[in-house]
Amino acid sequence: MIRIKDTISIIFFSLMLFLNISSCMAQVIPGAGRLDQYIDHLISKRVGVVANQTSIIDNQHLVDKLISEKINLVKIFSPEHGFRGDADAGEKIKDGKDHKTGLPIISLYGSHKKPGPEDVRDIDVMVFDIQDVGVRFYTYIS
Repeated sequence: MIRIKDTISIIFFSLMLFLNISSCMAQVIPGAGRLDQYIDHLISKRVGVVANQTSIIDNQHLVDKLISEKINLVKIFSPEHGFRGDADAGEKIKDGKDHKTGLPIISLYGSHKKPGPEDVRDIDVMVFDIQDVGVRFYTYIS
């Protein structure tokens, strides 16, 4: 015979399980995807971006999205694997230009692990978008 206390416990735990499953099914929106929350801080500014291949919002790279929003991007800073993720692990990443946008890319992998004063002189605002939930180790210290 099931007691009322046991029935209440079963209902309570069933409800908690349902709520937990429901919350796991909710869509996670990274900060970069909340453009409406920060775009006003980028308008009329010279913007630099620290990004890699994980910097995707609305199925579009953050850099491409900001350009489509008429944000004045002046420079990209790229860690290991390159800005668009086309370099192998441990491969030396050189400064260069993005093949799609023509923007200058400053490598933050190798001997140059952080931007120098000359790298940020022409930047008013820096956007950092390396999407990570803290479950992996990076092989760069930038």
